[in-house]
Amino acid sequence: MEDRVDKPLKIAYLGNGVLSVGFKIAGITDAYVVSDTEHSERKLKELLGMSDVGIIIMTSSVRRMIKDRRLADSVTTSIMPLVVELPELNENMEEEDTLRQLIMRAIGIDITKNV
Repeated sequence: MEDRVDKPLKIAYLGNGVLSVGFKIAGITDAYVVSDTEHSERKLKELLGMSDVGIIIMTSSVRRMIKDRRLADSVTTSIMPLVVELPELNENMEEEDTLRQLIMRAIGIDITKNV
C-alpha cells in the first residue's frame, strides 16, 4: 500500500449513465456505467484491485446491487482505495452521516464526538 501513496492516483466512477457524463466532463475518465449485479460486482472487484485508483465513487443503487458478502465488506472497510457512495439523482441521503463515516474510516476516530 505504501507504493500507492507515492504516485498520483486516479478517481473512478461506477454508476448510471447520467452521472457518468458529468464525471467525464469533470475530468474523471475512468467512469463506468453498470446496470446489473454481475457487471457491477465484476467492475468493482477490478477497480478495488487496481493500484492506480485512490477513490472509487459509486451510486447508492450500485451499492445495493452488490450481493457478494466479501465484496460488500471490502467496500465498507476499504481505505485504499476509499469507496465513496453518492445518492442517485432523486434520492435523499444524510450527507453529514456519510461524511462522518468516511472520516471515521479514513482516520479511525469519530471527530464529531466530544472528548
